[in-house]
Amino acid sequence: MKKFEVFFWRQNPQLSKGGYETSREIEARSLASAQKKADKIASNCPYGNLRILRIEEC
Repeated sequence: MKKFEVFFWRQNPQLSKGGYETSREIEARSLASAQKKADKIASNCPYGNLRILRIEEC
């Protein structure tokens, strides 16, 4: 398993910049698998909105 760092944009209209950048580290076998896991994280966001900015291998 490889480690990937996924960078998200967390949208928050209450902030002056409209949101902030956050990252999470995930384990996946390939970049495509990491993309699928990142999509799942973004779609299961309990509040607000997460958008994937980039994925980098650690």
